[in-house]
Formats: sequence, structure tokens, C-alpha cells
Amino acid sequence: MNNKSKEHSKSIAIYPGSFDPIHNGHIDIIRRSVTLFDEVIVAVAYNPHKDSALFTPDERVEMIRECIKDLDPRARVDKFSGLSVDYAERIGAAVIIRSLRAVTDFDYELQMAQMNKQMINTVETVFLFANPKLFFTASRLIKEVASYGKRLPELVPEIVMNRLRVKLKID
Repeated sequence: MNNKSKEHSKSIAIYPGSFDPIHNGHIDIIRRSVTLFDEVIVAVAYNPHKDSALFTPDERVEMIRECIKDLDPRARVDKFSGLSVDYAERIGAAVIIRSLRAVTDFDYELQMAQMNKQMINTVETVFLFANPKLFFTASRLIKEVASYGKRLPELVPEIVMNRLRVKLKID
């Protein structure tokens, strides 16, 4: 047996999303993913031409870093624009992690996974089911509820809630 076959090749996965903002459902997926892969890159997706996110890509990266700092070096954060599958190939990731909350998620995600496989067949998509306690959680809903001044301690980390309060100018 040669040295190459003895070596363990590092499994790298990306978990792409807008994360505007990150919430406990996302964090649960990240925590579970680091038990499956050697390295998980939380990849903040943005479109520089039409991004209508509340937080800038850099703000999102900073919030996520703070929320998952205990997972370093197994999880790290990056940002990208363009196709997730292209980003995965560019950085040497063999897997794209996607989370599923409902049947409607599955329909969309299956189409996306098949399209990605068609474009770059060396990148696989792995689906993780959302935590049943958090399956209804969506960044869009969190922003809406937070805009009315509601605190969401079971849905978002305190650092995220504080950033929402500042960004939305609520007390």
C-alpha cells in the first residue's frame, strides 16, 4: 500500500445561504455538519448587483463567526457571489449541505441539487433535516417579528438580536 492510499483525504463541505440573519436553525445544521465532515465552510451568498439583504455580506460573516467561534477550526465562514456549485469546486469542497424544513423545500432543493450535479458532477448535495423545534424558523420571519421589537431568544443568538435591534432602530 502506498502512502497516498494511507492518507485520509480531508472532507470539505460548504453550507451556502444568505444567512440574513443567521438563526438557531442554521447554527444547528452547522453544529451537526461538523460531526460529519472534516471542515465545514459556512458560505454567505450575495449578489453585488441586486442584493437586498438587511445586513451586508461582511456583517453577516462577522455575526456568523461570532456565533460559531467555538467550532473553529472545523467550521469557518467565507462569502461568495455566483453559483454555489462553482464556489464548492473552486475551493475543493466535495459536498454542498442543504437543510430541509418542509416538502416545499424538498421540491426546490432536489431541482437545485440535480442542476448542480448536471453542471459539476463531482460535487454532491447532502440534505439534513431541520431540528423539529426550529423547522418553522426563517430569516425573513425573524426580521419581520424583530421589526416589531419582539425578542427571539429561542430563535436567534443574542449577538444577532442585538444587531437586529441596531439595524432596525428598535429598542
